[in-house]
Amino acid sequence: MSGQNIGDLSKEILADRYQCDRRLGKQAGRQTLLARDLKTQQQVVVKLLSFSSDFKWEDLKLFEREVETLKSLSHVAIPRYLDSFEIDTPKRKGFALVQTYIEAKSLQEYISDGRTFSESEVKQLAWGGDKKV
Repeated sequence: MSGQNIGDLSKEILADRYQCDRRLGKQAGRQTLLARDLKTQQQVVVKLLSFSSDFKWEDLKLFEREVETLKSLSHVAIPRYLDSFEIDTPKRKGFALVQTYIEAKSLQEYISDGRTFSESEVKQLAWGGDKKV
C-alpha cells in the first residue's frame, strides 16, 4: 500500500498513544494516517478531522456519524472502531477516529491501476465476499 510522507507529523504522538507513520489519504480538512498503537504495537488507521480554514460544521456531523456507525458494525471486511478523541494542541485542533488497519490495496489503487469490476464482483465487495452472487 502506498503512502505519502507526512513530514513533522511523523514525529507526533497523538493522545499519548498513536505514533504517526505515513499518510494514506487526504481531503480538504481530513487526513487518513497509518500509525502504530504504542500500547499494543499494532498498526492502526487514524482519521483526522482538523479545524482548518476549509472546515465546515457539516464535516463534523459526518465525522461523528462515521464514528457512531463504525462503533455499531461488526464485519470481517470492515475496520473495527478502536478509539476516538479530541485534539487540542498548539499545532492542531480537531478530532480523531482510530480503527483497525486491514492491509490491502485500496479501491482507488485498483481503479488507478486500470482494474474494472463486474457486477458480480461489486456485489461480492459489498457483501464482504462471504455470499455467493
